[in-house]
Amino acid sequence: MHHDEKEDILDDFALEVKKIEEEAERILKEAQEKKDELVAAAKTDAAKLLISKQAGLDAKKEDMLRKQKDKIDADKAVILEKGRKEAEALEKGSSKNIKKASDLLLSKLDAKVGSL
Repeated sequence: MHHDEKEDILDDFALEVKKIEEEAERILKEAQEKKDELVAAAKTDAAKLLISKQAGLDAKKEDMLRKQKDKIDADKAVILEKGRKEAEALEKGSSKNIKKASDLLLSKLDAKVGSL
């Protein structure tokens, strides 16, 4: 082999190595870009999922609060009705007692007046 042939072979080899290095750099750059795209898409998907889950939780919370309010309102109505009935019963009972006391007082007054 002549010196020129060796140089040509070395030049070809160096050129081939350079092409391989450039191809490797291109592949690495594309891989990094793809990775960045995937990470961005994953972040977007995660944010959308979080928003969706939060909306679902908010709806469940509102539903639970509404049900509790409805139950409290129903319990309140029952308690108020029971209190109203008890108040009516006490009023009726006291009216009877007042009438009895009034009748007793009048009969004693009649007895006193009649004995005079």
